[in-house]
Amino acid sequence: MPTACGTAVLTVLNLKGGVGKTHTSWLLASVAQERHQRVLLIDLDTQGNLSGSFLAQSDFRPGVESFFDPGAETDPQTLVRHTAHSHIDIIPGSAALAPFDLSNQRQWEQADLHLGLVDAVSQLRSSYDYIVFDCPPRLSLVSFAALCASDAVIIPMEAADWGAQGIVQVTAAIEYVKSRFNGRLQLLGYLVSRFKRSRSYQKTYLQQLRTHFTDRAMDTVLPDLAQFEKSVTDRIPITAHAPRSKAAGIARDFFDEVERRLAQIQPSGDGRGRPRVQQRPVATVPV
Repeated sequence: MPTACGTAVLTVLNLKGGVGKTHTSWLLASVAQERHQRVLLIDLDTQGNLSGSFLAQSDFRPGVESFFDPGAETDPQTLVRHTAHSHIDIIPGSAALAPFDLSNQRQWEQADLHLGLVDAVSQLRSSYDYIVFDCPPRLSLVSFAALCASDAVIIPMEAADWGAQGIVQVTAAIEYVKSRFNGRLQLLGYLVSRFKRSRSYQKTYLQQLRTHFTDRAMDTVLPDLAQFEKSVTDRIPITAHAPRSKAAGIARDFFDEVERRLAQIQPSGDGRGRPRVQQRPVATVPV
């Protein structure tokens, strides 16, 4: 099993848009499908791109916004949508989430809104091998809620200075959540995505990133390949769309590395498959 409690709950997060967050979630689901491991994707981005890769617009509601609506008492199972792929389920996200995605950290912590996903994940864990949160490019309520309910975080980034902006804040947020709400949370690694091998400056920057982050930089690099784009456009996981392709092989290598890194995580928290919640005075992390 990926973790001591049998299910790996992952958050995919970066403050920079267009660095491959949704694509990372898509690849994890693609390989899980091939290997008959059940995965639940939870789309926390109001753009709903991940949801659109698996569902028709008519299936988007009710969705993840129900977890943050104070007036909703929803059984998490009723929000799960089965996709055309036997081992991939999704809780969709859409613009309906926007009114509930608060930016005032003090406001959401005083009302414990950041813990809105903890019980839901606890109820859903036993049905899946992986639960993956695809987050928006900001440290708002929904991103903090994902961190509070997760085991580990993957930070996708590009091998360029502007592509790496914001990761310091994300790393600080991980440490903040770990110290106050979820003692089990770990940074799984920095993932270089959308890598263009033909550009010498990206090769140089990649080496600098590896030197700076050492073992926290993931070994796998996700190149900018047309096969990845075709897979998403056709709404078919890369492992089924082009199973013998270079892109599918890279996806499998990435999944294997995620599993290896998860196996190295030492269990902490309360040991029962949910984060340890500590009640402390509200303090803020820069967002």
